Amino acid sequence: MTFDLALIDRTTYRIAAAIICITCLFYSAMMRKRNALRSRLFMMLLVFTLIDCFTEPIAYLFIYGPFSDVIKWVASYSCQLIYYLTHFGIIPIYVFYIIVTCGIEFKFNAFKRNIIKFPFYILEVMLLLNPFTEFVFKIIGKYQYGRSYGIYLAYTFAAAYFLFGVYLFIKNWYAISKIKRVAMIYFMALAFIGTAVQMLIPSVKCELLCEAIGLSGIMIMIEKDDDKIDVATGTYNRNAFVQDVTAYFKLKREFKAICIRIENLGIYRKLYGYESIGDLTRQIATHLMEYGRENTVYHTRSDVFYMLVTGAVSGEIAGITENIAKRFEQTWDNGSDSIKLDAIVLVADCPQQLSNINDIFLMDSTTLKGNEKKLLCGEDLNFLLRRIEVEKAIGRGISEKTFKLMFSPVYRSQDWRIKLSHVTLNLHDSELGEIPPSEFMEVAEGSGFIDEIQYRTLEAVCRFLSNGVDKSDMQMDFVLVPIMSATILRSEFVKKVKEIVDHFGVDPSLIAFVMKESYAFYAKETLLELMNGLVEYGIRMYISDYEAGFLGFNTIASYDLEGVIVEIRSLFEADNEENAKIVFSNRINMIKQLGKVCIITGIDTREYYDKISEVPIDFAEGDYLSPAITKNELQNKFWHGEHLLFTKDGVERLEEDENI
Repeated sequence: MTFDLALIDRTTYRIAAAIICITCLFYSAMMRKRNALRSRLFMMLLVFTLIDCFTEPIAYLFIYGPFSDVIKWVASYSCQLIYYLTHFGIIPIYVFYIIVTCGIEFKFNAFKRNIIKFPFYILEVMLLLNPFTEFVFKIIGKYQYGRSYGIYLAYTFAAAYFLFGVYLFIKNWYAISKIKRVAMIYFMALAFIGTAVQMLIPSVKCELLCEAIGLSGIMIMIEKDDDKIDVATGTYNRNAFVQDVTAYFKLKREFKAICIRIENLGIYRKLYGYESIGDLTRQIATHLMEYGRENTVYHTRSDVFYMLVTGAVSGEIAGITENIAKRFEQTWDNGSDSIKLDAIVLVADCPQQLSNINDIFLMDSTTLKGNEKKLLCGEDLNFLLRRIEVEKAIGRGISEKTFKLMFSPVYRSQDWRIKLSHVTLNLHDSELGEIPPSEFMEVAEGSGFIDEIQYRTLEAVCRFLSNGVDKSDMQMDFVLVPIMSATILRSEFVKKVKEIVDHFGVDPSLIAFVMKESYAFYAKETLLELMNGLVEYGIRMYISDYEAGFLGFNTIASYDLEGVIVEIRSLFEADNEENAKIVFSNRINMIKQLGKVCIITGIDTREYYDKISEVPIDFAEGDYLSPAITKNELQNKFWHGEHLLFTKDGVERLEEDENI
């Protein structure tokens, strides 16, 4: 038995391609796959390519083996037929692979899919009739076959498939990641080069080897999803969630986002430890994954799971979410104990309700104060939609400069003369109207706008102080400027404040920063350093919402604070009259014993004014004394030396121009 050199070369190409395909099949079978349909299509590409690799060597084994001529003819012809049957199927399968990889399979209904398959069906019928027509390939010698006219029709269909795949790839370029783009381009380039070379030079059998190498690149770059798997739970991680949701929005694909928030998991983690709660988290993940492969489950935070559901009717969604909520009404096994988890399930229609990834993440980060429902959907999410609208309003407010600086006059209790002012910020949006500061401040903190608002507020205050305030004429001691969030208290805060104050040439002693006591809990490491830096520069420091909880008496005494601000209204609303009066009196006396300035805020009624007359305070503010006013109105009050006279009928505002 003799072999010619060309036959050995051709066989070598195919064996090499077969080894690559077998390796890819083995590795693919071992990998965790996120997209079952895409993985099945990829496996079909590998199997069809592998079959093509074996057809010619098998034919040669029969041809050069100890078999009769009939068996040799049947075997060689059958191998040739099988080669074309599978080879013609590779390119349409690859088109569907592109469709699934780009995430646009939802755009192709059964009719459109059949249109794509139709040329392939024509080729397969042609092949099945080839023994009678020899339209695709023909016998040109003993056990030798050559191309017929039909093969060029096959190349035409292949070119059409290829161009259609390229068109889909380019059209949906934005919806796939960079690494997927590289892998797809690599495979298409290799397949095109291999096909072109073999079509022009039939003796060079490099097409299958090029395809196999290209498929190995796809396997490594696209099919390998290890970096998107959450090892702790077996679900998918935050990275996979962001990629999938972003692709859905780019493709304008409708889907349901289901968020499962476990509110008390952190408490149990402290009680039982990370390992025990890790087992519990895996139980939850296993339960969620029971709802079907199409309902992809993601573990985005230690106490948060998401599910993305596509193509499901409203009744199916309702059934899934109700079952999840009911399961959390039962206990979970935690070794020797059974624990009850407090879970809230939120369901949003996307993109109708939530239109980007940031909006979706609000489902797990937004506070749910006052909520008693365990399943929130439809109109239940109006609070979330409101937050999104407020966030947009904040963006408009910053870009259109519609934030308005207001000042609450602060009066000295000794003679009730105006001496200070307390800065407040108002936002009147063109679409939402007046937005309460408490609402937009909370949203700004969560959305990252808070730094911009803080520094812009300080700039506006410094501009006012540099242009409209003459300390000797107006007799204003200083302006109270709130620090709006604990997240602002970072190492660069002092440097940024100094830059702004120096830029406007303002005396630092005209500014007093007001910091909530609770900020000490979030910024323990940097708080003392920041306060010392500001005080050394000349800025005064005050603390508000003081309840001796986060900062003890000794800490207050040791910190370089000029004073403490007490909100009277919150004290009396939190307790009965008698207890509140005792707490209020003790707190004021303690502050005075520490030698700190005491400012009372929230004096909005005559009743609250009567209460402060019984304690030794330094300054007071509130709507009963004066509502928040503009800077021009504030200037007038200071220039005319406004002071208050309290009568049984209310408050009289007297003016005294000391410059006359």
